[in-house]
Amino acid sequence: MGTAENKKEGNNNTYESLKTLYYSGKVKPSLNKIIPALEEEPKNLDLTLLACQVLERAKDFDRLATYADALIKLSPETSDGYYYKGVALQFVKGKEQEAVKNFNTALEIDPENLLCLKSKATTHLLLFKDFDLPIKFADKHRVKAETCLLKVIELVEQKENPSYKEYFVLAEVNMMVEQALNAKMYYLKAVNEYEAADESEQDKNIYKDILKAQKKCIKQLEKFTE
Repeated sequence: MGTAENKKEGNNNTYESLKTLYYSGKVKPSLNKIIPALEEEPKNLDLTLLACQVLERAKDFDRLATYADALIKLSPETSDGYYYKGVALQFVKGKEQEAVKNFNTALEIDPENLLCLKSKATTHLLLFKDFDLPIKFADKHRVKAETCLLKVIELVEQKENPSYKEYFVLAEVNMMVEQALNAKMYYLKAVNEYEAADESEQDKNIYKDILKAQKKCIKQLEKFTE
């Protein structure tokens, strides 16, 4: 029994150390350690989820699809695997509908999954812009995208204390619906919430994204004042 407990504690330590490495902004070094760790523990749910997060960040969508399948097999009752499978497929020509199907499954499990709603909207917009799709079908995708984006806005705005990640998603969605002034405000709130968050929850990868997007937003607003 003691050996089992020691092994579990070792697994947790491995996960926490790799999560810390990834959150520090070292994407490739963390991935180079996560994959070998998973080869030794292929049923480690936390490590598989972390692998999906890092592979999405690295835009390694082929491997992401593989680990998303593993995540679904390990935990079919949670939304994460279906979300990551959708992400892996959404930019593959001809696979958009399959991506939407996975996002829909994730949202059946977790209807308030902000990242999933945003990614689903992005996929619908890709289909809306597909010149090979008949106009009447394309327009349905525009409506579905708009519904997802408005749902994100509604969900975050009704929260009492949104996290920096939630404010960031909200800011990105406001940019997608061409509300740059609102987006600027939410990027700032995302920065403030990041700085106020516990150090163990500060993902520097997302922080860099926030700052980059914030600069892009400001540049866009400056065009209207020139």
